[in-house]
Amino acid sequence: MPSATARDFQKVAHTLWFTKTRQTGSHERWNHPDGRAVTIPLHGGSEIGPPLFFKIVRQMGISREEFQKLR
Repeated sequence: MPSATARDFQKVAHTLWFTKTRQTGSHERWNHPDGRAVTIPLHGGSEIGPPLFFKIVRQMGISREEFQKLR
């Protein structure tokens, strides 16, 4: 089952030209110039499990395979 840390998602978001626009508590909001937006939960380095993993990857507009390559 796929999973990743918040740091992995931050790295991929930065690579895809997303910029961090705000942080509320333990959640960061990243926006892309074309209008896409993604929320990345920061929970102390723990793995983000499959349901939320797929939701975040879908919000980024990439496939799981692309995410693995950019990771």
